Amino acid sequence: MLTPPVAVLVCTAGGASLQIDERLEPSGVPATVQVGREPPAAVTGWAGPWPVQERWWAPDEAVALARLQLGLADGRALLVAQAGDTWWLEAVYD
Repeated sequence: MLTPPVAVLVCTAGGASLQIDERLEPSGVPATVQVGREPPAAVTGWAGPWPVQERWWAPDEAVALARLQLGLADGRALLVAQAGDTWWLEAVYD
């Protein structure tokens, strides 16, 4: 994860915030992503979600999240993760 973490907003074509449920089912197809204060960028392709269970053996430190890789119209690719209702930017590929 980037330091400090950067929040992102991943939305469906209808403008709703994309959510991944406990069965790893997305609430729709990712259509746009907004990184920090940048204007929203169109998502042209995506892969995932992939579940991540970090430190499952230590309940006080355990983290459960889902990752998506997003291809953007501007040529970048992002790795984003959802923990709870919040999306975070984990990596940028250009």
